[in-house]
Amino acid sequence: MSMTQPRPVAGAPSTQSTPVTQRPVGPLMKIVRLHFADPQRMIGVPLFIFGSVIVLCIVIMALLRNFVPATPAELSEGFRYNQATLWCFAGYFVSIGVMAYARTMPFALGMGSTRRQYFAGTCLALLLESAFIGVTMTVLLALEKATGHWFNGARVFDVVATGDGNYLSTFLMGFGLSAAMLFIGAMFAVVFLRWNQKGVIAVIFGTVAVLLALLWLLLTAGVNPFLWFEGATFAKIALVMILVALISAVGSWLVLRRAPVGQ
Repeated sequence: MSMTQPRPVAGAPSTQSTPVTQRPVGPLMKIVRLHFADPQRMIGVPLFIFGSVIVLCIVIMALLRNFVPATPAELSEGFRYNQATLWCFAGYFVSIGVMAYARTMPFALGMGSTRRQYFAGTCLALLLESAFIGVTMTVLLALEKATGHWFNGARVFDVVATGDGNYLSTFLMGFGLSAAMLFIGAMFAVVFLRWNQKGVIAVIFGTVAVLLALLWLLLTAGVNPFLWFEGATFAKIALVMILVALISAVGSWLVLRRAPVGQ
């Protein structure tokens, strides 16, 4: 006796599951995801650093208000020259730039990515991290202002070094400094992969020598390069740091083309 399949009733829901099609991920985004596979390193630790600096500044302000013969307004004014925000994450971001190549390059190339794809994806990941820092600093600046400088007058982001309370300047300083540190670290990582410690030392001494020679030529010609920073100071400082990041990225690519995958 033949078995006949039941015909589907019109209007009844289908019992067959339709496959879910996932949007293909491009090669650049695969590299970006690889760098952000450890969110604690890329997001959690920077937030922890900022939080620690805020708590430290609040404690210092509390001690000053109790033991220094000055008014709270005078102490808060002195905190305008606090530079902890700029220097608290610089060293850590250099290490992130170094680990960007040391931890992910062998895996990415082993999975079929080309060096060009890996370099472009790494640059995009570092730029996204820089933008994250700029946005975070801007949001924390707004929170600082809303709370009356953390309820006791301690200034952390509303300081001269980041634009004296200007949101755009704060974003540009955070983005520019983090981009410079990240790309400098990445460049030294690639140099180390190709020439080991001797290459890193040579690049450091060569960079210092070039900068000193350039400064000497400008001063000898009667040109004061620091006068250029007058007017839109923070935007120009951020531009210089972004230029440093760009030069470091170009140097990284020139070395990466022939650098070994890992040692």
